[in-house]
Amino acid sequence: MSQKVPKKKRPGKRSYAIEEGPQQNQRFKEYKTDDDWIRDFVTRAPMGYFATRWDDQPFVHPMTFWYDADKHCIYMHGALIGRRDANTKRHEKIAFCAAEMGQMLPSNKALEFSTQYRSVMAFGNIVEVDDSQEKAHCFYGLINKYFSEMEVNKDFAPITDIDIKRTRAYKIQITSWSGKENWADFAEMTDEFPSLDEKWFEKGRFPHSGGKMG
Repeated sequence: MSQKVPKKKRPGKRSYAIEEGPQQNQRFKEYKTDDDWIRDFVTRAPMGYFATRWDDQPFVHPMTFWYDADKHCIYMHGALIGRRDANTKRHEKIAFCAAEMGQMLPSNKALEFSTQYRSVMAFGNIVEVDDSQEKAHCFYGLINKYFSEMEVNKDFAPITDIDIKRTRAYKIQITSWSGKENWADFAEMTDEFPSLDEKWFEKGRFPHSGGKMG
């Protein structure tokens, strides 16, 4: 089975400087997505990765979250004492990432192996939510995202003042974001080597297809 895919033109070698290439900019424009796509993706993504730091030590924390489109912010909960809380009290800048993996894409050329993927990066400032009503808004938003079929006062008890006091709520005030999608059907191939056997194109053929653990 021979799969011919047009080769994409890549830019020539160049250096990278944050002043010349702002954090939300992308080098490969063909993979860039618009704001509506990004909003849809962060609304559906199940897990996010939050990058903070303690002085010069980076720290990445995976956790659940929800995106509030009306406020254009990302909400999450946290313990009263912890590494992330300590980091954000020292540095308010934060980076966020969520990603999805599709099928693994084999090739008959070593450095053309690829994968289907979608991702969003966001940058902003993180603040602790102190207002009790907004904290409840944060927590109910998380419940509604992950347990949408369950109803308060029917399937579970409502949030109490005690609950509010023993759990922290945070929000990322988004200053910039970008989305990226490469969902090609096949990886690029070469005519200088025999074509791949059809078995390598079977859906789910490789252990990590669909983002599964190997």
